[in-house]
Amino acid sequence: MSLIRSIVAGAAGLAASLPLLAQSLSPNLAGATYISAEFGTGKVGLNCPANTPCSRVDANLVVRAGHRFDASWAFEVTYNHIDADWGFLGANYSAEFTGVGVGAAYYLPVSDKVSALLRVGAASNELKLQPAVGLGGKDPGTFSTSAVKPYAGLGLTWQFARHWSTSVNVDLTRAELRESSTSAKQGVTVRTVGAGIAFNF
Repeated sequence: MSLIRSIVAGAAGLAASLPLLAQSLSPNLAGATYISAEFGTGKVGLNCPANTPCSRVDANLVVRAGHRFDASWAFEVTYNHIDADWGFLGANYSAEFTGVGVGAAYYLPVSDKVSALLRVGAASNELKLQPAVGLGGKDPGTFSTSAVKPYAGLGLTWQFARHWSTSVNVDLTRAELRESSTSAKQGVTVRTVGAGIAFNF
C-alpha cells in the first residue's frame, strides 16, 4: 500500500510541476507583449507576360504585434508587404502585395531560451498588378484585387536578452489577382522567408 501511495504522490507532484516546467522553458512568460520587424524575401507566384510559369521574388517586410496568454499561446496581428518590379523583353511589369492578418501562434520550447513556433490565422490580402507595357504601348493602369485568405507559418525564436529576441520565419498565404479589367480572378501563392528582431515588454 505504501508503494502505491508513493507512486500516486510522485505522479501528482510531477503533474503539478509540469506548468512550472513549461514556464521555465518558455522564452517569453505568460503576459508578455511583443512587437517585431522582419526582413527577407517574398515570392509571389505569377505568370510572366508571355504566359511562361515563373515566380517573382523581391524584398519583403513583416511587422508583428502579439500578446502571450500563457507559456504556449499568443495572439498576433501581422502586416506583410512585398513590392516587386521587373522587366520582360523591354516591357515593365510589377506587383505589390499587402496583407494584414490576425491569428494565433503556438510556442514549443526547445531549450530554456529557444522555441519553435507555429502560426495560423486569416489575412486580408491585396495584390496590385501593373501588366506589361511594351515600348510605345498604352499603359493599362493598375488592377487591384482583395481577398480574405488563411495563412500559416513556421518559425524558430531565440531569447538572447531579457527584453530582446530574434527569429527566423517562413509564412505562406494566398492572394487573388486580375490581369485585366475583364479577366477572371486567379489565385496565386505568396511565400515569405525572413529574419527579424522583437522587443518584449
